Parts: sequence; C-alpha cells; structure tokens
Amino acid sequence: MQFPLASILLLATLVQSTPLHASKSCREYTIPLNVTSDNHKWALAPLENNYDMTAFNTDLGRRDTNSAFIPITLGTVTETATYTVSGTFCEPIGGGNGTVLLATHGGGYDRSYWDPKIQPEKYSFVDFAIAKGYSIFFYDRIGVGKSERVSGYVAQVSNQAVIVEKLSALIRSGKFCSRPSKLVLVGHSLGSAISNAVLHSNPGLVDAAVLTGFSYYGVNSSPSLQAKQLRLASLQNPAKWSRYDGGYSTWVDIYANIEGFFKAPFYDPSVAQYTEDTKQPSGLVETITVRTTNLTSPDFTGPVMVISGEYDFLACGGYCPGVLEMGANTTFPASKSLVTYPQPGSGHAINFSLNATGLMRSL
Repeated sequence: MQFPLASILLLATLVQSTPLHASKSCREYTIPLNVTSDNHKWALAPLENNYDMTAFNTDLGRRDTNSAFIPITLGTVTETATYTVSGTFCEPIGGGNGTVLLATHGGGYDRSYWDPKIQPEKYSFVDFAIAKGYSIFFYDRIGVGKSERVSGYVAQVSNQAVIVEKLSALIRSGKFCSRPSKLVLVGHSLGSAISNAVLHSNPGLVDAAVLTGFSYYGVNSSPSLQAKQLRLASLQNPAKWSRYDGGYSTWVDIYANIEGFFKAPFYDPSVAQYTEDTKQPSGLVETITVRTTNLTSPDFTGPVMVISGEYDFLACGGYCPGVLEMGANTTFPASKSLVTYPQPGSGHAINFSLNATGLMRSL
C-alpha cells in the first residue's frame, strides 16, 4: 500500500500559524480490554518516601546502570488482566479521508497532550489532523487520566503496547467509524516507544507510523534524570495523586519541566505553566522498560517518520542534528520510506513549541 512521504510529513506538522477552524465530531469511549502480555516484575522494595525516590533516581542515572542497577526482573511473566481505557474519537464533520490516526501520549501527560485547552488554534494536533481530513483516536494510557488506575510497578511498555494492538483492531473493525483504508500510529516520547513495540510485535497491523520525541542512538539518560529531580507523585501533590503508589513519580517543579521539555527562547511561558498545571505522574517501570524492550522492527515495511525537536534534551541529549538518524535504519530496515527530521527551534514537548510551523515551511 502506497502512503506518500508528503502525507507523513504533514502528519508530523503539529500546528499552523493561522486558526484551523476545524469542524469535528468527537465521541468519548470507555473500553474494557482483555490484555495478555509478557511483563517484567518489580525487583526492589516499594518506594515509600522521597529519600527512596532520590536514591532510585541516582542509581538509574549511573554510567554503569545497565549492569549495576537492576530494579526489575530480567525475565518476564505472561500475565492476563482486564483494563478499562478511556479515549476520544474525532472525525471531520461530513467524513474524513479514510485514514485514522491512533495517538499515544508520553510520560507526564494524558490524552490532552494532543488536544490542549490552551490556544488550540496553535497547539492542537487533533484540530490540525481534522483540518487535513484525518480522523483520530487519542486515549489515556492505563494509570493516568480517566483510564484505569494501575500500580506504577505494573504499567509498562509490554501491556501498554498490547492495548495499542487491541485499539488498532477495534479501529480496523469499524468500532468507532466505518472501516478505515489506512491506520497510522502516532506517538510522543514513551508513546513512541509503545507504538514502536507494536511495529515489532505485530508489523502487519498498521500502515505507517509517526514517532515524535524519540531517538535510537542511545542517549545518556543521566542528565535528564537529574534535571527532573523526580519526586514521588503521591507526596508531591497529595490533593491530586494521593491514590498513586510509590511506582509513580513526577518532576519537582515547573523549572525542571522547562529544562526537560522546552528550550529557551522557543516557548511561551504561559504554555509551559499550562503543562505544569495539567501534568500527570509517570510510572517507573514504564520508563525502565523503554530500555529493555526490543524495538527492532525488521518486518515492518510501511513508512516511518522519526521526528524530535532540534534541542530535545530527553531524546537527544539537547541537540538532535547528527544523531537522530543513528539507529533508525537498523530499527526499520524494511521500511519503504524512513525519514528522520530534527524540527528546528523545538524541545522535547514538540507539540508546545513556538516553532511548530517550521516543519510545514520546510516542505
């Protein structure tokens, strides 16, 4: 199936400089999914306070962490559970172009990453997609938002990836709209790793992928971990997150948020504050299993675009040109069209950059 490269580039363009005035019809869904996945188990004592969190953060950021710090079991256990997933399906009024996007957000966000309430004419990927004729399903990963609350020691790439497979099958079956002609996975950061895991395990399920806020060259994660200064979510904001266990963390304040996700002067401080006010906890095992999951997808033949901000601190150590392409060719050796693109004037939170129109101009 042919999927023009220009279309993939258009998918990755996140906002327009002028209002999109997208006419859309959106519906909310709560979906129980039976999930069987091969999961790692937590191998340490539960984290109980921020002294524990600081020690964990230090060990995870060590130079020799891959051999010296093993917080999860090396082997996996096949487990089955039913999870309730909350999502939104939007389509253009009058019908779309036959392509559905399935969008998975990254750590620190919920599904509103794709459709924020602040200045949606600039920052809503959903409105952009609708204006281009695409339909989109975007959802909360289990553990955050309105999806089922699960332990931070349980949520991980493997079970999140099976959820994407289940949602993909529902979209293909016509659950949310007429059967689509094409299905495209769109991810950000952790959501890109989850989407990539689907390309590895089930390469015939989707037609293409756009993976943002991600890279394959093996960045040293220690600086980004130290910049976040992680705290236990339940202690950092008890009013919002008291029900979360010690497997969930969050960065310490807005300045840690900006250091990890933005790049001066390419952001609006009010937008950064919005992301701080609406941030979500991240599961520790989700973060760890990004490293342990096999993402090599030798049998996926569809187009892939890997795009990160020029100054993405988390994905590229602060500067993506020259390294973003490293590892992508070996991850997707059979892709009919593989593109890597560092978007100028952007940080890790690529949807919230002032220069999100730069990609469109480059076309």
